[in-house]
Amino acid sequence: MKATLFHNQSHLVTRSELKTIAPPPATETWKPIAHYDLIEALDRQLRVRDIEIRAEEFTVQREGLRLFGVLELAVPGTNGGSGRDYTFAMGIRTANDRSFATQIAVGATVLVCDNLAFSGDLIAMNRKHTAKFDLNADLSRAVDRYQAHLVTFGAKFEGLKERTLAAAEAKSLIFDAVSQDIIPARLFPVVAERYRSYDGAGDMTAWVLHNIFTSTIKQLAPGPAFQATTQLGKLFGLCQN
Repeated sequence: MKATLFHNQSHLVTRSELKTIAPPPATETWKPIAHYDLIEALDRQLRVRDIEIRAEEFTVQREGLRLFGVLELAVPGTNGGSGRDYTFAMGIRTANDRSFATQIAVGATVLVCDNLAFSGDLIAMNRKHTAKFDLNADLSRAVDRYQAHLVTFGAKFEGLKERTLAAAEAKSLIFDAVSQDIIPARLFPVVAERYRSYDGAGDMTAWVLHNIFTSTIKQLAPGPAFQATTQLGKLFGLCQN
C-alpha cells in the first residue's frame, strides 16, 4: 500500500497469518477478541456500507498480543480522495494484554510522501474488552461514526494546504510538538533539519510541516507512532469540534 505502517520492533503479518494468533483465555469480566475475528468483522461492516478496502497492512507486537493496522479505503461519495494528494484510511490498534482498548481512528494516507495522518480524536471506537463488548454491534456503530467524521476530517485536511505558516508560527508548532511530548526530543534535530532544508515551490504551509512531522514519526515503534499521529492531529486542528 502507499502508506507504510510503522513497524520498528514489530512483525509485519498478513490477514491470513492473523488466524494463527489465538487470544488469551477469557474471564468473567474480560473478553479478548482474536485479531483475525476483529478484522474480518470490521471488513464485513465496511462492505455492507460499500466501503472497499483497497490495501491493508498489519503488524504485531508482544508475541502477537498487540495488533496495529492501517486500511486504505475507497469511501462512497468521497471519490476516495481521487485527484488529491491523499486517500481516506482507518487506523486500528488493539491489545489482548490489557494494555489499551480497541481503538479506531479516522485517517488519511498521504500519497506523495507515503505518510499517515490521523484525526486528533479516536472518533470511531475506543472500546475496552469487557464482557459487554459486542463485536458486531460495536463495530457497526464505529463505522457509522467513521463515515460521519470523514466530511469534517477531509475538509480540515484540505485546509492544511491553504494555511500558510510564517516562520514564527512554524517554529512555535515545532516547539509545541516537542514540549508536549508528541515528538520525542531525540527526534527534534530530524524535524529541525527537514524544516530548514525545505525547498519546495511556494511558502511553508501547515500541510508541508505536518508531513515533516509524520515522516519523522515513521522512526517510532507502532504504539508510540499511533499515539503521536493522533496527538499531532490535535495540534494541527484535525479533531472534530
